[in-house]
Amino acid sequence: MKNITLSVIVALSSVSALPVIAQSNANLAHVSASTQQYSDAELDSVLAPIALYPDTLLTHILIAATYPLDVVAADRWRQSNKHLTPEQVENVLASVNWDPSVKALAPFTDLLSTMANDLQWLQQLGDNVLIDQSRVLDRVQVLRQHALNTGNLVTNDYIEVEREREPTREIIYIEPRQREVVYVPYYDPHVVYGHWWHTTSPVRWRHHVSYHHHSNVYWSPSIHLSTFFFFGSVHWHNRHVVIHREPVRRYYHGSPRKRVISRDYRRWEHNMVHRRARYSTRVVHNAPSRYEHAGVSRAKHLSNKHASTVNTSKRHNDKNTVRPIARTENTKTVRRTIEPKQVTPLRESRFQNKQDSVSRKQSIEYALKRNQAASRSDKPTRDRTLSQLKRDKPARISTPSESKRYANRENTLKRPAKQNINRERFERTSPQNKPVARESSKPRRIERASTSSVSRAQVKNSESSRNRTIKQGRTEKTLR
Repeated sequence: MKNITLSVIVALSSVSALPVIAQSNANLAHVSASTQQYSDAELDSVLAPIALYPDTLLTHILIAATYPLDVVAADRWRQSNKHLTPEQVENVLASVNWDPSVKALAPFTDLLSTMANDLQWLQQLGDNVLIDQSRVLDRVQVLRQHALNTGNLVTNDYIEVEREREPTREIIYIEPRQREVVYVPYYDPHVVYGHWWHTTSPVRWRHHVSYHHHSNVYWSPSIHLSTFFFFGSVHWHNRHVVIHREPVRRYYHGSPRKRVISRDYRRWEHNMVHRRARYSTRVVHNAPSRYEHAGVSRAKHLSNKHASTVNTSKRHNDKNTVRPIARTENTKTVRRTIEPKQVTPLRESRFQNKQDSVSRKQSIEYALKRNQAASRSDKPTRDRTLSQLKRDKPARISTPSESKRYANRENTLKRPAKQNINRERFERTSPQNKPVARESSKPRRIERASTSSVSRAQVKNSESSRNRTIKQGRTEKTLR
């Protein structure tokens, strides 16, 4: 009988333990799924909408994804300042404490809005960049190769495609056709890459209807950018992102293969202090050791902070308790009480300053109310304007006799002006008093009398004198 009861108890205990075991296994599976790396299907679906972007634009997106708070802040600012041009945006954001790649994406209003609205996609892309850059860039080249095989990645009016063959792989470069102008492509991954080979469906970004359609791709309007935008690129041979050491001063019009092979470029490093956000569990478990140390140091900081708060609360609770002093065999125990803290003169002065600030604030409010009442009293009303018009009416209205007299005076003043104008026209058209240049050894300046200074009387005198000389000449001839 005892054996039967023991077997029943053991069976019941095993049955009750089954849900606990199943729950623990589920928790372990969830933890392992959250700590393992992203698969190729997940990574390809994340990179599908940006793999065909120009290399410089792709670089800025990859870097900006590691600073999600800056992306959200930049999108909110850009939505309220859509009227600014790219040059104005660059000038305004020069002093803002955002990552340079986020500042470079600020002129792309639609692109920045799409990134900020899809925070899950943004976090997945940033995690993959932090975990392994080379793997991300490898998958980008795989997607570009699929688009090239389907004939949807070719050189056109918007981009320039260049290929380089290596012994084990092929590198595809994409650059803007005009270096100072960038077009953002939007496309359907199922169409551009051909038959999608993963079970996970790719991410597709929406676009405006007004975008121009060319070779299965929709192109955004042109965005004119300065040389500041082209400080980043990809070193495809070494599979990492590079940035320029100094601000770029001129556009690069050479081959994209030779652009990054220079001492002016250095490898990009993520700034952990500037991130201002927690890293995901996948980044902490799979990324290089520096991110793991950052997570551990953050956890230590939080634990120390919690411990300090607990200790301070205990201290505050034990403020007025009686504390025994250490004693020896020969000495008696002495107990002393800790008196509560008194208000120091400094705190009293601060309290007085607060009272003074309150009274000053009340006086300022009274002055503001008084000024508002005065401004209201000075505002023009209907009665005041009517009374002012009645006061000014006698001065503005004149008698009809005075108005006639002034009208006659104006007419008398205007008539001689017309006569003078006619006289001037007559004097200009009369070609009689034209001076003749005299011959001399030295060149002299020919001075002409102004026709406006010659009067009609002078013209008549000159004509009469000429007639007299002609008559005298004729009489002399007849006498001879």
